[in-house]
Amino acid sequence: MTIRCHFLSFVLLTALLSLLACRATPTPAPPAHYRIGTADSTQYIAREAANAFRGAHPGTTFDFNTSNSTMALRQFSFTAGNPNTSQLERAFDLAFVARNPRADELERAEATALQLGRDGVYIVTHPSNPLQMLAREDLKKILTGEFNNWSQLGISAPEGRDEIQVLMREDGAGMRAVLEDNVMEGARITPTALLLPTNLDMLAYVAEHPNALGYVAANIWDENSGTHPVGIDGIPATRENIAAGTYPLLQTIFLIVPQVSDPEITTFVDFLAGPEGRAILYKRISELTAK
Repeated sequence: MTIRCHFLSFVLLTALLSLLACRATPTPAPPAHYRIGTADSTQYIAREAANAFRGAHPGTTFDFNTSNSTMALRQFSFTAGNPNTSQLERAFDLAFVARNPRADELERAEATALQLGRDGVYIVTHPSNPLQMLAREDLKKILTGEFNNWSQLGISAPEGRDEIQVLMREDGAGMRAVLEDNVMEGARITPTALLLPTNLDMLAYVAEHPNALGYVAANIWDENSGTHPVGIDGIPATRENIAAGTYPLLQTIFLIVPQVSDPEITTFVDFLAGPEGRAILYKRISELTAK
């Protein structure tokens, strides 16, 4: 009888161990991965925020796609996923843009725009150019081609180059929209404008061409760029004047998120709203909106 009891106990123990061995071992959740779309003028804001988030959440990974604000909003909308299925997916999980999204853009993307803060657009010239201040009326004449020589502004030609070479970004760029809304008033850009694709291309061209006039996002310009920011309407181009809202050429930075957010996106947004996230944003954005 004793032998039989021991045998039954052994059988039960073996069965229990087999059951436990067959049970799937819980797999830890993989680290979060974010796909982020950015405008050219917001890409450094996005990347620095992502680096700080990665420091607080080790293992997190990011993919970035840089275009312009209009394209980032368009790609944030639902796009066809696997061609063999009817599933739809977004191109991005989050997007940083440099203009106020239109209601129809947000509706199409089923997204919400969170205002991060205020940035500016600097008009930049070569350091040899004596121009220090421009009225918006004169800037408009330059951009339309009515003024095509620096001497028409009453200044000496920089390094003997009197003709003005206007630089312009492509349609859909947030900074171009700032100029169209605040300076151009419906007028056409001069057909002699040279289209350049990025802020850094603008800076590099102006630094090498004394007769050029371009523009860049304030958060990207720095004193080592080989360019000089020109004041507008008597207001110097400074972070302080952007923060005060007195500088005339302002743009707003928005974070675009899905209307129905998942926990990972909520975690990222909460990080940006916290002390560490705000400190990172303030390195680039002159005036933060959310408190």
